Amino acid sequence: MKIFSMLVALVGSYYTFTFGRSLWVDDKNKLGGFGAVLAAFAGVAGLFLLLFYK
Repeated sequence: MKIFSMLVALVGSYYTFTFGRSLWVDDKNKLGGFGAVLAAFAGVAGLFLLLFYK
């Protein structure tokens, strides 16, 4: 179950990361891009911490 949860989190965070990169590069919205990338990393880090240190 942990593996499945990690894969789902990675897929979702990949989409969020690419959206943030698109905002940063294509739309020249650095603040929005940074926020989306930060949300992607925080989501994955939070889930991994909950799964492995609970």
